[in-house]
Amino acid sequence: MEEKESELIILWVLTGGAVAIMLLRLGLKRYRQNGLELGEYFTIMSIISILLRGAVIHVALVWGTNSISKAALEKITLTPEYIYRHEIGSKLTMVNRAFYTVYTWLQKCVVMCVLQRLLRGLKSDKIVKFYWATLAVTFIVAFIVTFTECRPFGRYWQVTPYPGTCSKGIIQLEVFSSLSMATDVMLIALPLPQVIKLKRPLLERLRLLALFTVGLAIVAVSLTRLLLNVVLFQRSGPSHTIANIEIFFAAFVANAPTIYGMLSIKAQQRSTPRGHSYLPDSWSASKSARADGNYTGRSRGIELNRRPSAIIQGHATRGQDSDEEMMIEGGITKTTHVSVSSDNND
Repeated sequence: MEEKESELIILWVLTGGAVAIMLLRLGLKRYRQNGLELGEYFTIMSIISILLRGAVIHVALVWGTNSISKAALEKITLTPEYIYRHEIGSKLTMVNRAFYTVYTWLQKCVVMCVLQRLLRGLKSDKIVKFYWATLAVTFIVAFIVTFTECRPFGRYWQVTPYPGTCSKGIIQLEVFSSLSMATDVMLIALPLPQVIKLKRPLLERLRLLALFTVGLAIVAVSLTRLLLNVVLFQRSGPSHTIANIEIFFAAFVANAPTIYGMLSIKAQQRSTPRGHSYLPDSWSASKSARADGNYTGRSRGIELNRRPSAIIQGHATRGQDSDEEMMIEGGITKTTHVSVSSDNND
């Protein structure tokens, strides 16, 4: 019983940590008054799926499943209550695997949304479409394998007679882990060339590389879980624990770039002197010699000829650059301070 209690504690601590990370992302977005984008909707669905997963696996851990050895089954007195509980637990284990797959690929979609915005305008449409198609195909395969290992289908929750090893989902775990690791490596590799080419100090480029390559931690966790399954040839307590660790890391990796970008920009805004307005360094404005106090500036090749308030308002509404783009473009290191108080003479 103590082992079950420790597994339940680990389950909800790591699940709660993952949910907290995702809620932080959503909260920061709302605080910055940014509208919900596709990544946020994926995040909301991730929260729902992982909470449902936690609920069903909680019952399965308490009631037990049919994932035991034949020798162990022969030593157990099979009462109607025992059979009923373990059948329900086994059915919920299947549901758990489905929710787990949905959650994992939703987090990959969150990462893909970040990368798609970062690569916008770099003639990478075909690559982005290929990545989305790959995520869709691998998800479908991983999801289908969840329900195709046992024949007949009822062996997934059959307690007696002994159902065999198919109910343990060994093949499902191997396929899931392999596809998950392959897609994680793909997502890690996609932004690296652009980050390396950035004209930023070495330490900042290393910081960004670390931010995007932290996904290697998920690959390591998935590989550990896969090797554990191969060695033990069964789903075990350690395997469940590693799955929960994988859940936490998936949430961290998927949301870290967005959270980091928003916090970095907020820090720059706080450090801006009073009476000035923060703009990323990709926005430069120089006051012209015109008597009406207008500004003439250039942003991304577009001429600006507006009053100071119009420039600031224009930045707030222009194209809604993502926080990740602003982080990459210069929001980390440099800001342009546009004085407002001294120009309100009209």
